[in-house]
Amino acid sequence: MNKSYARIMHMYRSSQTDCNACSIKDKCLGEKTKQKQTQRWEHQELLDTYNKNLETPAAKALFKKRGSIVEHPFGTIKRNLGWDHFLVRSKKKVQGENALIMFTYNFKRLLNLIGIALFKKLMKALDNGDISKIKEEIALYIASFRLYMFNFLQYFFMVQFLKKYT
Repeated sequence: MNKSYARIMHMYRSSQTDCNACSIKDKCLGEKTKQKQTQRWEHQELLDTYNKNLETPAAKALFKKRGSIVEHPFGTIKRNLGWDHFLVRSKKKVQGENALIMFTYNFKRLLNLIGIALFKKLMKALDNGDISKIKEEIALYIASFRLYMFNFLQYFFMVQFLKKYT
């Protein structure tokens, strides 16, 4: 038994006599290796079951859906925030760092959606304890922005279409 990285690994080792008598020794061992050895984590069955379940059609469909929903924000976060790995170790610290990264992403999205002026109004409304009016203003702003973007894209594609066919 090997206890490395706080994991208990079971070591399996054949005898040199068994390996010398084996008909497939040259396929299994190198020239200088005298015997076969391998190790297995004490909870390896859990990983084997998990990996087997990932091969089902339902799991593949779920991963495909996840890729279309979740992976876009992660790609955006990596590109825009320059984040490609965690800077800390341990589950608790990584969760904290991840929470800060996600907060930063969501905050930037909020600012992009409502702009600085509405954000300042929102902060004042939060200080006063009454955000009902600002909620309506933000909803109207987002709705009008979507309508503006729809009209802009419609115009843009119409111009592109006319350029192509005239």
